[in-house]
Amino acid sequence: MDDQRRLVALWHARGRGILGLVCVLFPSLVATVGMGRPGPVGRAAIRMLGVRDIALGLGAISGIREGGPTEEWIGWGAVADGVDAVALLVTPGLAKRARLVGLLAGGSAVYGFLTARAYADARSAAAAEAEAAAEAIATDPTA
Repeated sequence: MDDQRRLVALWHARGRGILGLVCVLFPSLVATVGMGRPGPVGRAAIRMLGVRDIALGLGAISGIREGGPTEEWIGWGAVADGVDAVALLVTPGLAKRARLVGLLAGGSAVYGFLTARAYADARSAAAAEAEAAAEAIATDPTA
């Protein structure tokens, strides 16, 4: 994984965490901007989504910075964004701005799937290199 893609993935994960924090702290604002008039159920749902996004963002940040299971965290974030996008795009009666938020979530989902795949490919390539090096050492101990 090149440094530029890693940096963009890190900022995407940070953005997810910050958005989650904003959802937890200011659910009425997020609901008003994103979907229209918030009710108590809407505010509770926004808070729950915020906690989810904080967890997914922190998991992705940890994986990116420390070399952990990055593709899993980013991939599950993409799944969450994809579900959000479908829900916001197909639910009847939502405000037009909710459709815009759905499109943004869809874009984030596509980015997340592509990035998770890139991290998985990089991990597979590194594992194949390590296996090839170990095999070379086992067959030729002088190498």
